[in-house]
Amino acid sequence: MPIDVDEVQRRKAIAKATLAVAARDGARAVTIRAVAKELGGSTAMVTNYVPTRIALITNAVDAAESRWRTDLDTHVGELRGEDRLRATVAWNLTTDPDDLLLRRLWVEMLSSVGFDADSAGSPETREPHASRAELRDAAEDAGVPDPELAADILFLLVRGYFISTVEDPELWTTDRAAEVARAVVDMLVHVDAR
Repeated sequence: MPIDVDEVQRRKAIAKATLAVAARDGARAVTIRAVAKELGGSTAMVTNYVPTRIALITNAVDAAESRWRTDLDTHVGELRGEDRLRATVAWNLTTDPDDLLLRRLWVEMLSSVGFDADSAGSPETREPHASRAELRDAAEDAGVPDPELAADILFLLVRGYFISTVEDPELWTTDRAAEVARAVVDMLVHVDAR
């Protein structure tokens, strides 16, 4: 008789084990075999739910996205206008140890996955679209003259920050990023609507 396993819980356990391997041994050490060992089981325990190494990493990043979304919603709360825009950008330009680890996995995932027309609804593309939309909505709420352009600028700023924190985390502190965020938002909010 087959064992009844809760798929959601198993995927969460796999994500947690993936992060444990990455934290201990680095992003490149994340393999199906290493995660299975971390879980104390066979590789089938992992591949029944995530069949490839990239799916393994994507699963860990996806698990974090719901936590990030909740955290952002809490951070922004009921803020409106310019305060909402500033809070949204500031939140995106912060880093805690888990974020840095997940960004390393995210870079590993992006460097290994191929994008094509069929990937438009994939996990690798859903989050960026949602993030850009949140930035656009916050810019529009703040009365920025061109919210689409503002969203592009802020999205590139945020993604550049993610990469920069992986490359040189000591240089790109949350305080330094906050200073950049203030300057960019000031420019966007106070630009003349011509």
